[in-house]
Amino acid sequence: MSSVDSKVLAIAEDELAAAQESAGITMRALHSAQEAAEASLLLDEVWNVGRAGTTQLEPGLLIALSHSGNYVAGAFDSEDGSMIGVTVGFFGEPLGKMMHSHIAGVRHEQVGRGTGAAMKLHQRLWCLNRGIRQMTWTFDPLISRNAYFNFTRLGVNALEYFEDFYGQMRDGVNEGQASDRLLVSWRLDRPSKRSMLDEEALERAVYALDLGEAGEPVLSEVPRSTEVAAVRIPADVESLRGDDAELATRWRMALRDAATGLLGDGWEVSGFLKTGVYLFTHPDDGPLAEDEISTAEEAGPRA
Repeated sequence: MSSVDSKVLAIAEDELAAAQESAGITMRALHSAQEAAEASLLLDEVWNVGRAGTTQLEPGLLIALSHSGNYVAGAFDSEDGSMIGVTVGFFGEPLGKMMHSHIAGVRHEQVGRGTGAAMKLHQRLWCLNRGIRQMTWTFDPLISRNAYFNFTRLGVNALEYFEDFYGQMRDGVNEGQASDRLLVSWRLDRPSKRSMLDEEALERAVYALDLGEAGEPVLSEVPRSTEVAAVRIPADVESLRGDDAELATRWRMALRDAATGLLGDGWEVSGFLKTGVYLFTHPDDGPLAEDEISTAEEAGPRA
């Protein structure tokens, strides 16, 4: 592993410190069996696995990952010292250059205080201290807040769309639906090379997926000559799953068709709007201004 420039490390340290202070938390690596057991229970609570009789990550696996040098960390409330978040990652290929962030969860009652941002920045500093310059993870591309966090706040790049990546999942969050995931990459040691498109780009966009009058997904063809393609998703698909599971499944299939079609045709994600719209451009058309890697609001559940 090669070393990272001291200036880059200093910036990462300062940004993590500011995020922890803002959120009122302290991030630290987990090593003990007691902490691993508490972390395992926290993840089960976040993903509501009680009914399935399973668990997200066994305490023994967390200990094994930590002991073998992988990333296992917790977020602790600065006032009472209670664990409110857990995040886990492990080394991926190319070895020595990349870490894959597998899971990150925050207790439901603690969401909104900035813990997710602090966890991602702690991961970044942990990686940079080990000479690792790239981090990847998957997330459910139907969850609007996670898409906004990843693309607008962190400035990630989309790599690949996976259909039913994990197969059928039994936790309370993902049960009964296809586990489609979008793989993204975050460059850790330098600012993003391109800025994300904003609301102004929507004026010249052609929708590949839009919202119908009855809330249904509407797919359309996008000519290759189009400058910007737009893909809309529900503002809150998690609530929709509880209210109308069949409609939520229709949105899953529609997003799959739209996203795989565009990505397969050479388009790339160049922005995500708070209104729940992905913006796609051709790689040679995207903006090239350098933006600083920014902090984020709140990370949602794991991919």
